[in-house]
Amino acid sequence: MTVRQMLLQLVANGYEVQVLGATVFDNPKGMGKLKEQYPNLSAHQHEMIEAVDGPLTHNLVVSYSYNRNHFTTHEEGLWYGQYLYVLDSFKPDIVWFYGGQTLDMLIADEARDRGIPVAFYLANGHYKAPRWCRDVDLILTDSQATADMYRKTIGFAAKPVGKFIAPENFIAEHHERKRVLFVNPSWQKGASVFIQLAERLGQKRPDIELEVVEARADWPAVLRETMRSMGQQRSSLSNVTLTANTSDMRAPYSRARVLVAPSLWWESSGRVLAEAMLNGIPALITNRGGMPEMIGNAGIAFDFPDACYEEPYQHLLSDEELQPLVDAVIRFYDDETLYQEYVARARQVGKEKHHIARATERLLSALSPLAQLRAGNKEFAITQKKRHRQRLSGRATKPDFKVDNSLQQLISHQSVNQPGQVPQANKLWLTDDFTWQIKGKIVVLDNRASLIKSGLAEQMVATEAFGIVVFDPASEIKEAKQYEGSDTIQLFQHALLGDGNAATLHACVAPEMTSTLAPLPAEKLPKRHHLGTQALAELPISTIALDSINGLDSLDWLILDELSDAMTILEHGKKSLTDTLVIQARIPFQLTHKKQPSLAELQHWASRNGFRFYRMHNIQHYSHLPENLNAVSPCATEQESADVLFLPSHERTSELSDKNKTRLAFIMSTCFGAHDIAFELMADVSQEKALEFLEAQKLLPKVSVPKSQVPLPAGPPIPQDEHVKGEPVVSVICATYNHANYIEDAINGIIAQKTDFPFELIIHDDASTDGTQEIIKHYAEKYPELIRPIFQEVNQYSKNKKPMDICLPLTKGKYVAICEGDDYWTDPNKLKVQFEYMEKNAECVITHHNAFVFKDKEIVRDSKLPEHMIKSFSRNELLRNNCFVLTLSMMFRKVFNKFPKEKGTVVNGDNFLISMLGLYGESVFIKDIKPAAYRLHADSTWSSRSENQKRTILGNSFYWIGKYHERKSRKELSDYYFKESRNFLKENDK
Repeated sequence: MTVRQMLLQLVANGYEVQVLGATVFDNPKGMGKLKEQYPNLSAHQHEMIEAVDGPLTHNLVVSYSYNRNHFTTHEEGLWYGQYLYVLDSFKPDIVWFYGGQTLDMLIADEARDRGIPVAFYLANGHYKAPRWCRDVDLILTDSQATADMYRKTIGFAAKPVGKFIAPENFIAEHHERKRVLFVNPSWQKGASVFIQLAERLGQKRPDIELEVVEARADWPAVLRETMRSMGQQRSSLSNVTLTANTSDMRAPYSRARVLVAPSLWWESSGRVLAEAMLNGIPALITNRGGMPEMIGNAGIAFDFPDACYEEPYQHLLSDEELQPLVDAVIRFYDDETLYQEYVARARQVGKEKHHIARATERLLSALSPLAQLRAGNKEFAITQKKRHRQRLSGRATKPDFKVDNSLQQLISHQSVNQPGQVPQANKLWLTDDFTWQIKGKIVVLDNRASLIKSGLAEQMVATEAFGIVVFDPASEIKEAKQYEGSDTIQLFQHALLGDGNAATLHACVAPEMTSTLAPLPAEKLPKRHHLGTQALAELPISTIALDSINGLDSLDWLILDELSDAMTILEHGKKSLTDTLVIQARIPFQLTHKKQPSLAELQHWASRNGFRFYRMHNIQHYSHLPENLNAVSPCATEQESADVLFLPSHERTSELSDKNKTRLAFIMSTCFGAHDIAFELMADVSQEKALEFLEAQKLLPKVSVPKSQVPLPAGPPIPQDEHVKGEPVVSVICATYNHANYIEDAINGIIAQKTDFPFELIIHDDASTDGTQEIIKHYAEKYPELIRPIFQEVNQYSKNKKPMDICLPLTKGKYVAICEGDDYWTDPNKLKVQFEYMEKNAECVITHHNAFVFKDKEIVRDSKLPEHMIKSFSRNELLRNNCFVLTLSMMFRKVFNKFPKEKGTVVNGDNFLISMLGLYGESVFIKDIKPAAYRLHADSTWSSRSENQKRTILGNSFYWIGKYHERKSRKELSDYYFKESRNFLKENDK
């Protein structure tokens, strides 16, 4: 973008410019403008196209890939030929380029050979080798800091010219000054710091809006990974608005109050900083590279710990380290005088340093000495003859562009699988479009180091999801020292699994044939194995019984080779394999050693021990053609060996926890490419997540579904004097805390209820600090006979006093309904329908209905209730919490006035309430009531918690419900709850 703008300025100042490039980009998003002119770019592969860009015309070689690293030698040849032709036909006075790869060095080399001066644009800190600038006459850079850095570290002199910002696309006319802006959310640009900042502001100052503008980086993927590192599973932040990659930044800058640019790598200058200054927007930056220079006194620079500035730039700040940045943002919102002072400074910096006229003057001044040489007026042949060892010169002719499809054919040939063929690749089947939620390490035990030898081990541990224990009986791993002290790969050489007794290792000529199993006699072997299986020595070796291994808390995946006594290993590992998810055992079809396992033996053991045969994997064939002929025309028909995969039996699979179903799905998808069974397992856990998985694997197209309109709260509000007067028959409890953005929806849905009986609304505010109380007071003044507000001066929840415990004794009604301050009702007849049913059915203690789930302005799920839970529940189901009753939907009979002491120790009181109500009757689901609105947001006391936190809370709640029933001598119930409590907490321990 900067170089393009510089070229436009040169054209405006009388320079004649030709641009030569290729269709390579930092990111495919950058191809947008080009594809507007060439929608079917692949049809022009290996052709030269002209892309019109105002007064500039870009001559581009169309490459197979947008990625510069995939530029083929054929494409380099086409580009190089065209470059020589442009040199000799256009005869430039200056050649200007950037880039430091091998082909790029020929640009300066050929220009210098013709006596043409060369300028180079340098805007990062990675050009530390001197070769790239050997033939360069002028190095231009964007900041004095970068020029100084290279002068001190390498020794060459660079001339800073600044940034070139076109006002028509980057300077906004009007400024709302309401958001914290972050551009290009990549790890290098400090995405981890920004996400921590956003998360903290969401807690402390939910009124502050933040905006992220995507560029090269994938915000959802970066967010998911950072939140996972922070111990949370979130794919969005409620206070962050995402804006797609755009070439017109005026809209984001018009909304920005402050720019955050916490770059962690060497930032030569930071284009967005110049843009911010021109818009009068203060900046919060890291003290890196040329960034302080770009903002002058119009912002604040922060120093973070050294670990932040190391790749992969994902180090998380501590609360103390993050706090100064949080405080600075808040000051720019709360101290208007200070903020306006910084705005004035930013405008001044923009005017003096970054105005395009100032930058153009610096550029023209730098290039003028080179242009004045008029090198293009000279005869290149004379210069070339002088420089050429053989006194030769040549004049390039227009190159002949030819298409080369060999790369595509090679790739497509390798990637095509025949029907039923198992994908064979030493890589993990991962995609950036899907985030797995794996709890704890998946423990793998590999009996012959197959994962290390194939290269999969390093890829697996890079996911941080695996812990691998490896045995290497024949010491085939040569670089074993690299695994010493590793937390993720433990390597044990000259040892393997067995029955725990000493064994004999038969060392063979071919190390891959070395085994504790004796080789077969030569007459029983095919000729190709005669030499390799010859024994060199017999060595003692220790074997380890699986069931005797201490410290192996779990074993998720066992890998057995074909040269060990697999049946003995399995028989001495039954206890350890009880909960194993995958057994992978290699079997030979052409035997080479005695006692090698057969498929029949393995399958018989599996069927008796809770496993089922799943499939063959990594089938190996032998070709009877000579090796050189087979290399030309592969033809391998004789099956030699294959891995056999055993999974838990169908009965065991159905009993797996959600955690283990997800772990098994992860193993099968990422390590075996078995996306179908992974989908089936995930669908048992979450249909939504399973569909997201299919989309990420390109097995299901991503379709743009119109978003459902979120229903509004019930309305219109009924005026105070139109509500039925008298002693309340129904009491509505509304608990709220810092719900200023939501509380009006909740109140409006309640005061719009059409009833022929009096009801009351008790609103309990737990010392909100965001203006919630002012909103409640406003409504309480309008509805003095309906609304009873309770304003706490000190937060009671933090003292373990729950709103329900406080409000229930104050209710006057025969029935009680609940609506949290961040939810709302949509049906104006809700209370009336529930009241009438309960009046006629004395055995009913709770009526309830459904709700939809929404976030911001979009419906996430039409039903919060799973299909099998959309029903009424018996007394026994309520007593045991074998039910799903939505709190915001229930109306219950007030059969008690206060809760027992045990409830004061639980966080999730809904379960306690439901179990107590089960003592008095059953529930009835009323389908005719419109679904209520359940809101998802970052500050929700329940939906914002992790699955681990929810299980811990439920485990604690069930324990104290059990204690309550135990005190009341309900032994069967108390035993049930104690058992369920242990199950929840045990699941977390896993």
